[in-house]
Amino acid sequence: MKCPTDGNVLIADNAEDHTGYGCSACKGSWLPQRYIDSIKYSKDFDADKFFLDLSADNSESTNSLCPSDCGSLNTIANIDGANYCPVCKGIWFKKDALKSMLKRYPDKESSLADVDSPILAIDIVNFLGSLFK
Repeated sequence: MKCPTDGNVLIADNAEDHTGYGCSACKGSWLPQRYIDSIKYSKDFDADKFFLDLSADNSESTNSLCPSDCGSLNTIANIDGANYCPVCKGIWFKKDALKSMLKRYPDKESSLADVDSPILAIDIVNFLGSLFK
């Protein structure tokens, strides 16, 4: 895969705690659709709604080519510095554009914060008791 900005080879990289591909020269990041989908595990983010909104957006084609060789990337009206591929749904983020987008979505609460601690403790005791019967 090649950087749509400068043509350098993209390398597997960690972009804002999300796996993707980065350009060492321009510091941009390519996140394929499956990696965009994974944002839901750390943020209050609905990937289906996000992509539906992209397809409804009046985006314009750019001169930049998709790193996955699908064709031209389109602009994303409400995310400055980001372009997406309407075919594979990957997104190219210029330096700091991913960080800016992620700030729009609150972090997911820890799954343990939602658990009722007394009920959890009783369940654990009951489970351990059943092991020793």
